[in-house]
Amino acid sequence: MVSADSNQFVIFHPVSKSRTTTSDISILLFTLSISDMEKFLFNDGTNVIQELHSAEELKSLLRSCSDPSRTRIWEFDSNEWISYTDFAKKYSFSFLPSPDLKRKEVAPLADGDETETPGWKRKVKRFSFVILIIAAALLIYNFTHIKWESAGVISRMASRPANMPDVNVDSLIQVIEMQRGQSLDKVTRTNFRIRNSWPDKISLKLTGDKFSNKVTNKFENLKLTIDNSTGYNLNNAIVQLNTWKKVSPDHFEISNTDTVRFSNIGYVLPAIRNVERSYQGDSLSASFYSIKSKGFNFCYSSEKQSNYGNINDRWYCKD
Repeated sequence: MVSADSNQFVIFHPVSKSRTTTSDISILLFTLSISDMEKFLFNDGTNVIQELHSAEELKSLLRSCSDPSRTRIWEFDSNEWISYTDFAKKYSFSFLPSPDLKRKEVAPLADGDETETPGWKRKVKRFSFVILIIAAALLIYNFTHIKWESAGVISRMASRPANMPDVNVDSLIQVIEMQRGQSLDKVTRTNFRIRNSWPDKISLKLTGDKFSNKVTNKFENLKLTIDNSTGYNLNNAIVQLNTWKKVSPDHFEISNTDTVRFSNIGYVLPAIRNVERSYQGDSLSASFYSIKSKGFNFCYSSEKQSNYGNINDRWYCKD
């Protein structure tokens, strides 16, 4: 909006419609002495030069000027273009608040307030966040996931227990008969022979799959088989599974122990148990923890040296 008399005029220059304050909404008040100017050239920065012949034309262009910093004016009584700023200084421009053009000031944002984000930007941000989470999850998985490689199968027979030395059973029978002064009957002799040579008649086998990585081994799909050839049923047997950790080139220590229980083991077919869980360690072994058979008065325990202190018949029991 412009108002002017014959020798001076006022230009109000509104700012953009974006969020602003009253300090950005101002009027340009200036006084121009144009008595000596008949015409001039005007360039708004778009390389389009306009020749003006009146103050009204000048006022109109200044009113529509969108970027004063690019505006240039040529006075016909001069020999150069001058900037909008220099032109304002030359003719005493000043910026004053205009009560007539005051607009409703937009309230400043309160702390924590946010401007509304366009829908497509929200979708892009959400999609980027999802991709970031997936990438982080994959990275963590690759670093923490252990890659196992097949290392073949295992097939191991239980070793002879340390508390069951290999003895000459016939010599033991002779010693007992000499001590008693009488010969043993056939059943007693047979049962005595089985009790003192049971590792030759009751065997334990461990089989399964072995997997390895750079750190340790894993054993899965394990199967325990007890083969009883004593001619008597075994009431029960407890098998101990030991996981071993290598602590030096020639020394291993037990890192974990588990047990598997068998009941009513016949002597016609082997008794088999599948082990559901898997074990991790450098090695895995199986051994008898205990065996009991009432048929030939036999009670073995890996934690004892004998039941009644009789070394000649270590595993005899009455029950």
